[in-house]
Amino acid sequence: MPFLPLSTISNLRKELEGTHVEILTWGCDGYEDGIKQWSDSCDEQVGAVVRVRTIDEAAAVVRFAGCHQIPFTTRSGGYSTTGASTIRGGIVLDLCNLRKVHVDPVAEVLTAQGGALWEDIDVAAAQYRLAVVGSTLNHIGVAGATLGGGYGWLTGQFGLAVDNLLWARMILADGSVITTSEEQHPDLFWAIRGAGQSFGVAIELCFRAHKQNHAVFAGTLLFSADKLRGIVHFANQFETLTDGKQGFWFGFTASRLLTECAILVVVFYNGNQKDAERFFSPVFSLEPVVNEAHMIPYDSLNGMLNAVDTMTRRRSLGGFDIILPVDENVGPRKSLRGSNVTLPLDSNLIESIFHEFDGILREFPQARESTLFFELLPNTQVAKVPNNATAFASRGPYYNVSSIFRWHDPHLDERIRSLQTDLVNRIGTIAGIAAQPNYDMSKQGTGVYANYAASDLPNEAIFGNNLPRLRQLKKKYDPHNIFRKWHNIKAFIDAQG
Repeated sequence: MPFLPLSTISNLRKELEGTHVEILTWGCDGYEDGIKQWSDSCDEQVGAVVRVRTIDEAAAVVRFAGCHQIPFTTRSGGYSTTGASTIRGGIVLDLCNLRKVHVDPVAEVLTAQGGALWEDIDVAAAQYRLAVVGSTLNHIGVAGATLGGGYGWLTGQFGLAVDNLLWARMILADGSVITTSEEQHPDLFWAIRGAGQSFGVAIELCFRAHKQNHAVFAGTLLFSADKLRGIVHFANQFETLTDGKQGFWFGFTASRLLTECAILVVVFYNGNQKDAERFFSPVFSLEPVVNEAHMIPYDSLNGMLNAVDTMTRRRSLGGFDIILPVDENVGPRKSLRGSNVTLPLDSNLIESIFHEFDGILREFPQARESTLFFELLPNTQVAKVPNNATAFASRGPYYNVSSIFRWHDPHLDERIRSLQTDLVNRIGTIAGIAAQPNYDMSKQGTGVYANYAASDLPNEAIFGNNLPRLRQLKKKYDPHNIFRKWHNIKAFIDAQG
């Protein structure tokens, strides 16, 4: 059983004496719940879970871990499937008590603490008819999703979450707290917008908000497999049809309503129902088995894809500052991997991917809750920003592909992950940007979304030409690589050794 020496725990308690910090170690009440992750495959017997309530307390924990050379990581939402928010035998800094959100409706900016979830932001902003570009799921952490890039349903209009980040308060490896922005520590601000998890703890983030004074049209549709070609046909027209206010996802999952794998579609239109139904009329004409698309408040939008194994609570809250309760989440083993595709899609290829996915689910029935999505969010605003303007290096004429595989039996870990990897890699190899003639990474980016990338993917594939600068900045801000549990970016001097 991995654990920290009693002397180390005692010193940690002394360091935090007089605070309201909660320290959970093996054998203590609440420890088993404290180490629980969204994916059971990431649960680790950590040395200590330290739950803080202030920035100073969090800084003290980082400083202690660094001084004593204790393996360390931060947990915000805890939804990483690579184990980035847990660490065997080390210290997990748990930010679940730091979820305050503050909205300035006059300046149209919003600040959120490092443990906030996207639901917290969505609900708070909606009180003032505002919205922030964020995740397409509301039960995941704001900091992690943002620092890796941050796609959302408003990306087509306003770019990525990192493109709307105004400043961030970061706890550095030595425990110091600084604010970074275009004016303050701009080199660090460049790095955290795409690789922030490797440079510190984002304890507070400030976003540009956007007016959102109306409901949106959105929801899911389920189709039988024979409608796949019609859906691909619409997807291939999406770039010419969209004005940035729409989103169109399609993919595969199992359904109790159908005997074989089904086609799951997600539609989004930032406007009224009449215009939305006209825009998506070729899709609706394919006669879905289930149609759950309708007008909804924006602050409900990012909950429509929440996994069934996560219970999210929503309250009607007033006031300027809000705190939402911690989510309760349990679930099976999970693995997230991604790729990219360019349009037009080849219908024969997509059908072959469908049959391969369906075959995996038939071979492993316990994985029937798995999903694979082709995520068509307008990319014009994203691509307007050069790939070297921030650390985020995946700005180009392509779309993300995401796959979340779910299963229960630990003995299947290696097999299912292998099948998932092969499937996702085949999509990128045949239909991704790197397969296109005259592909230029410096201009078109890597095509790899860091938040969807597996932990075993080389950093060169994720950050491309930005990696050398990131390594130099690691030498400046985190020379001993305290923050290494995400994509392990080493300082330049180490990379040469």
